[in-house]
Amino acid sequence: MAGAENQSEAGNGGQDSDSIRRRLDTLDGRLTEAKGRRPQPVDTEGRGRAMGQAFKLSIELVAGVAIGGFIGWALDQLFGTTPFLMLVFLVLGAASGIMNVVRTAKAMQGEPMPGHHLRTKTERDVTANDED
Repeated sequence: MAGAENQSEAGNGGQDSDSIRRRLDTLDGRLTEAKGRRPQPVDTEGRGRAMGQAFKLSIELVAGVAIGGFIGWALDQLFGTTPFLMLVFLVLGAASGIMNVVRTAKAMQGEPMPGHHLRTKTERDVTANDED
C-alpha cells in the first residue's frame, strides 16, 4: 500500500507543479500591477529641511523673549524695580525675536534685507570716491 500511495502522489505532482507555476505567475503579475499603483515616495529630505527651518524660527522667537525676560528680571533684582524692567525687557525681547524671525525668513527666501542698499557700496559710489 505504501508503494501505491507514492505512485499516486508522483502522478499528481506534475499537475500540482503546473498549477502552482500558473498561480505564481498570476501572483507575480498582480504584485507588479499593485506596485505600479502605489503612491510615489514623499521627498523626506525636503520635509526634514522645512521642519528644521520651522524649529529654527520658533526657537529664535522664544529665545528672544526668554533672554529679554531674564535680563529684565536680573536688573529688577539688582535695582529693586520689580516688575518694571522685566516688563520692558520682555517687550524688547519679543521685538528682537520677531525681527530675527523676519530677518531669517527673508534670508531663507533669498530676498535682500531691508536697508541692504544703504549698507553696501555700489559701483557709482566707488567711482565717485575715486574721483574726489
